[in-house]
Amino acid sequence: MAIETQLKTKDFTKLNLDFQENLYIFSDKIKEQIKPYTDYNLIDFKDIFANTNPVNVEIGIGNGEFLVHYASKFPEENFLGFEVVKRVIRKAISRAQKRELNNIKLIHYDGSFFVRLFPPESVKTFFINFPDPWPKKKHHKRRLMKTSFLRLLSEKMQTDGTLYIATDHENYAKEIMTNLITVDALRSCFESVYVNELVDYYPTKYYRKFALNKGVYFFKLKKV
Repeated sequence: MAIETQLKTKDFTKLNLDFQENLYIFSDKIKEQIKPYTDYNLIDFKDIFANTNPVNVEIGIGNGEFLVHYASKFPEENFLGFEVVKRVIRKAISRAQKRELNNIKLIHYDGSFFVRLFPPESVKTFFINFPDPWPKKKHHKRRLMKTSFLRLLSEKMQTDGTLYIATDHENYAKEIMTNLITVDALRSCFESVYVNELVDYYPTKYYRKFALNKGVYFFKLKKV
């Protein structure tokens, strides 16, 4: 009983996401708020976008070309993008500014940290395009698409929500396929677990420049 009472009265910290130009926030504004052994409030997307429109999230946006394309194509939906490389996200910021989009927000921070703060069943679509494959075997533990993270994504997705993953690394694709086995809530939209072509999917700069000739492993999964 004492533990239950403690959980109910436990204080949580709210992150202040003050987007510059109503568009972006750099990591220094986030890092100064992050403290060890601290629990944070779940993020209310309405606070970020000032509406209740569907939310789509891309983790690892690169130069922002992909996210800006879909934000332009679906102005009635919201798009939230994460990127850890500052010089790269600056390109995404510039691209979004030129299009004068008001349904997009960009965060210069580790997307996996923020996913944990999303409310359950709050995201319509997750996009993860060409995540770092960490090709050396000793670095495989750093790969993002572990079973635990795939399960977390499924928990944050709305029923009938979609998860897109694209990789040009065969070993990583096979690992993702294996990791998906125990994620019961996700079902492939294809007859196979993945396909080797991008159909009706905007081709990123990385895909056009590198993966097109190498081949791609494309996952499209629905939450059931």
